[in-house]
Amino acid sequence: MKKINNKMENLETYENFLNEGKGISFAIYNDLKSYFTSTKSPNFEGAKDFIKTKKKNWNLTKEDFEEAKREFKK
Repeated sequence: MKKINNKMENLETYENFLNEGKGISFAIYNDLKSYFTSTKSPNFEGAKDFIKTKKKNWNLTKEDFEEAKREFKK
């Protein structure tokens, strides 16, 4: 019988996993907020470019953009 390890390894990763489905990814939340407050006409392509300057190799999802639009739009 296999012994179960009760230690929670990679808790941060597990928390990230749990929170990913709940709104805007926390990794880019403040960056998206900054983009929406500093841009007169925010759009998906502009937001993608902005996020890439802040988080190398990050691919903004349409879902995160749409949620940010609902939350931050003036």
